[in-house]
Amino acid sequence: MNIDPRNAAGASADGHDALSQPHQLEQAGSPVRLSADQVEFEDQLHGLHSVHQTPDPAESSSAPNEAVPEISHYPAASFVSARAQLAATLTGATLEALKNEIALAERQSARWAPAGDDSVDRDRIFDNVAGSAYLKLHRLQNQDSDCKPRAEASTCAISHVRNTARDHSSIGDPLERYPLDRARQAGWHMRGKTASPFVSLVEDPSKLTISRDHWARAIANNANTLHTYAVPKSAIWTPDDVLSSIGLGMNVEDQDNIDADVDLMCSLGRTPTAETERLFLGGDLENYRIASEDNPYKGEIGD
Repeated sequence: MNIDPRNAAGASADGHDALSQPHQLEQAGSPVRLSADQVEFEDQLHGLHSVHQTPDPAESSSAPNEAVPEISHYPAASFVSARAQLAATLTGATLEALKNEIALAERQSARWAPAGDDSVDRDRIFDNVAGSAYLKLHRLQNQDSDCKPRAEASTCAISHVRNTARDHSSIGDPLERYPLDRARQAGWHMRGKTASPFVSLVEDPSKLTISRDHWARAIANNANTLHTYAVPKSAIWTPDDVLSSIGLGMNVEDQDNIDADVDLMCSLGRTPTAETERLFLGGDLENYRIASEDNPYKGEIGD
C-alpha cells in the first residue's frame, strides 16, 4: 500500500496552497501564511481568546467591597480539541492538515494556558477527531484522476457544506439535509446517471464483487487500483439522507416535478444496498486520498 504524497505537511486546510494574508502566526521564528479559509477560521475563533483577558483595574477598583470574580482559564486540551473539530467541519481539513491545525492550536494555547498545563495530547486529540468526524471510503479506479466528477468539477465539497449551513441558519432549520435540486442530482447519480457533480465511493469495496448491479461487479473485476480516502463526514452524501430529502422536499402542487420525484424515490428504494455506496460532491476528492494499492479484486467473479 502506497501512502499518497500529496497530503504532505504544510497543506492548507482546504487542500490549496496557502495564500499571502494579513493574518500571520509565528512558528519557529518565522511567519506562517494562512489561507483564506484559515483566516476566516481564525476570526471565528477570536472570541475564545477574549475570555482570558484580564479585567481593567479601573473597573475593578470602582466597587472595592464587591468580590472580584475569579478568572477561569479555558483548558488547553479543550481548546485544541474544539479547534480540531472546527477544522474538520468548517474548513474540510485533510488528515495531514488536521495534524497541523492541532499543533498550531497547542502553540496558541500555550500563550494563555496556566503554567504547567501539559494536558494536550496531540495524538489522542487527532485520533478522537479523525474517528468521529471522518469516514474512510474506497474507490476503484484506473487512473489517479478518475476521482473527478463529470460535471461541475470546480465545485468544492466543503464550500457547499458551508453554503447549505448558511442557508439553513437564515431560514430556520429545515428537516431535509440536502437542497432538493442537489438531492435529485444525487439520486439520479445513484441510479446510473453519472454525468453529475458527484463521485461514488464505498465503505466496503469487497461487496462490489457480489453486487446485484452488473456495473458494480464489472468495476470491481476490471479496475487497476483501489484508492482509500479519509473524508469529513459533513461532506458525504448517503442514500438514506438523499431519499429523505427528496421525500421531505416534494411539493404536491409542483406538477412539473412531482411524478419524476415519485419515480426517483421508488427507483432508489430498489437500489441494492450491499455496495455501501456514498457520494462526494465536487472536484477536490483527490486532496483526501491517503493510500492506494493494486486492486485485490481484479479478475474475481462474483456469485
